[in-house]
Formats: sequence, C-alpha cells, structure tokens
Amino acid sequence: MKRILILAASCMILFACSDKKKEDEKKTDDGKPTVSSDRKKPATELLDLAAGDPIKKSFAAFSKADVDGMTADYDDNIRYTWSGGDSLIGKQAVKDYYNGRWKLIKSLSYSNEIVLPLQVNESQQPQAAPNGKWVLYWAMIDVTYNNGKNLKFWMHNVNHFNDGGKIDFIGQYIDRHPIMEATKDLMPK
Repeated sequence: MKRILILAASCMILFACSDKKKEDEKKTDDGKPTVSSDRKKPATELLDLAAGDPIKKSFAAFSKADVDGMTADYDDNIRYTWSGGDSLIGKQAVKDYYNGRWKLIKSLSYSNEIVLPLQVNESQQPQAAPNGKWVLYWAMIDVTYNNGKNLKFWMHNVNHFNDGGKIDFIGQYIDRHPIMEATKDLMPK
C-alpha cells in the first residue's frame, strides 16, 4: 500500500511539473512559442536586418554626394567620432565637414557591406554605450580624389539610435592618415 501511495504521489508531482512547463511554453496563433512576461529580456538581442536600412540609406546617399540625404536620420545633436579621437557635435557640423570633403572627392563607392542591428537591453558600459538600438556597419570604400589618387580601405561604424528613432551617435573606425596624405595637396594652404 505504501508503494502505491508513493507511486501515486510521484505521478502527481510529475504531472504538476509538466503542466507548469506547458503553461510557460504558450504558442502564438502561428505556432511560434511566446516568451512569458515574467522572463527577463536577454542583455542583447539581434534585430531584423531591416533595422539597419537607415544606415545603408545614409551611406548610399553619401556615395552620391547627397550630404542632406546622408544626415536625414541624424539627430540635431548627433555626436560623430573617429577612432583617432576627433569628433563633431551637431548635425550641421557633420554636414559642413562632409560637404567640404566632397569638394576633394571625384567618386566614392561602398561594397561588401555587412550590417548587424542589435538591441542592447543591459549595457556593459552605460556611459560609453547606452541601452537601445545599435547598428554595426562594415564596408569596403573605394574613393578617388580630384588629384587622381585612389584609396581602398575597410571602414567600421557603430551607430546608436535615440528613442525618437534618430541616430544620435556614430563612431567611425578608419585609418585617417592615408586619407589625409592622399588629399594634402587638395587642402587650402
């Protein structure tokens, strides 16, 4: 009799546990599992590639010398930094800088684009990299300057979007030394 009671109690516990698991694994109408609201979001989530479209659109505009199109999704107070420590603050400052650069450029194109959109829910460094939507972007640049010099190099950008959907931070990682060397004879004295 004792064995039957122990067996019955064990079965009840197993069924109770399996019901809880089924409750946690509810499905949507299309059959995909849902995440219960009491579960914690992961620190970082991959977003759909379409979340990177504003960045791709910005670079496509810039390759056509359309600086207004490039900055269309920029916040008015954007912070634009380069890996060497230089930076620009404000959309107008970015426009002025890149309009000046286009006075030196004959043609520019991007290839081999890689776009990685992320949602950061828990930043490892909140002051330097706040929570929110980030789009990481890599591309090969092929630029020919008005003096005939041509450069090909990889560029990496990190782009942060504010709550209003505007880009409020860009960090660009390139070696600017070859660019400055290639254009020094084009710069005003």
